[in-house]
Amino acid sequence: MSRLDNSTLLAKADLALADLTAGGGILQPVQAQKFMRLLIKQSVLLQQCTVVPMAAPKQQFSKLKFGSRILRPGQEATAVPAAQRVKPDLSQVELDAKLFKGEVRLSDEVLEDSIERGELRQTLMEMMADAISRDMEEILVNGDTASADPFLATLDGVLKQATSNVVDAAGAPISKDVLGDLLKSLPSEHLRDKSSMGFLLPA
Repeated sequence: MSRLDNSTLLAKADLALADLTAGGGILQPVQAQKFMRLLIKQSVLLQQCTVVPMAAPKQQFSKLKFGSRILRPGQEATAVPAAQRVKPDLSQVELDAKLFKGEVRLSDEVLEDSIERGELRQTLMEMMADAISRDMEEILVNGDTASADPFLATLDGVLKQATSNVVDAAGAPISKDVLGDLLKSLPSEHLRDKSSMGFLLPA
């Protein structure tokens, strides 16, 4: 019996992958949405973010908010003067999609011979969601288009985009004073509802 060369082995591997794909290896749209929900649930940071499913590479959304005080001292049967009336702040946010890929190759034999049998696929999905959520948190915080790391260079993260209201702790450990300085640096409009605020710290 002759030995198989590398090209034959690769062809057999691709055939096994094609069979797996045809048998449901690629996530269908409904499965993908379920996977995204699982991914967000696994992440502390992503649960604090607004996640918008996009139907196109670019989408614009209207932004509406009241950043200033609305109430004024009132007098009975007297309307608020025109100069004291408040209108909402209107703006637009543009979302630009970035492409990332993650691939885990499994043959039918792996799925059949695993000690978990039919549960292996679900276990791997949960493990992938956990790992991908960590990757997304990393790039959301540390992304930098000038980075030598191709993954981090995909987009600018929060630290790179933060150019105003920045507090430099100068290497000091986290303390009540440092956190107090952070709050003092925020615009007054953001301090009006402290109940919705929180500090995100590394574990």
